[in-house]
Amino acid sequence: MKYQQQELLDALAVDFILGAMKGAARKRFQRLMMQQPSARQTVWRWEQHLNPLAESLPATAPDEAVWQRIRQRLGWTAATAPVAPARTGKYWLALATAASLLLAVIMLRPLLLSPVSQDIAVIQTSDAKAWWLVSKAENTLRVKSTAAVTDDAQHDYELWMLPANGQAPISLGLLPQQGERTLGWPVEAEGIQIAALAVSLEPIGGSITGAPSGPVLFTAEIVTL
Repeated sequence: MKYQQQELLDALAVDFILGAMKGAARKRFQRLMMQQPSARQTVWRWEQHLNPLAESLPATAPDEAVWQRIRQRLGWTAATAPVAPARTGKYWLALATAASLLLAVIMLRPLLLSPVSQDIAVIQTSDAKAWWLVSKAENTLRVKSTAAVTDDAQHDYELWMLPANGQAPISLGLLPQQGERTLGWPVEAEGIQIAALAVSLEPIGGSITGAPSGPVLFTAEIVTL
């Protein structure tokens, strides 16, 4: 394999960090990192990009069953009957949030491998079920819908940018109910810091008032890569 090609190293590093690289392939890449400084530097760079996604997750207590198995493997305790995990709603919400962020990185990886700085956001429900994945690079938005999106033939979903300076929301366009869509960044939003994104339910064709006219269904923060 041509490990000197940076594009290949980027793809391998992302797979390695996300845990998608398994078995012999993972061991080969670990050996490569020991032998090739550029491989180590690439992994380090992608860790700096992807760590903010992990840091945005809420802290959760480890599953007691996991700790029990670790103690047994280390010989600290004798083997016992499996401990029933405390599957609280908060625990599973954190797990679902992590899965949504992982899904976003995997689906948008071709964009993330670009050297251009990008912003990404996961638009999801309160129980962390992702509906849309958004990536902004320079003046272009790329939006991918997931299978969770509820098709609504009577309405459109409209995406809004919420300015950090408190100005009125700025429409970024209509979201796809299936597949993906590319949206241009509006001129009126240039140079304005983004506080968050929001999605409202609007009549077909979008709001005619220049502001959200239907219920705001989702809000999402943006992570810069």
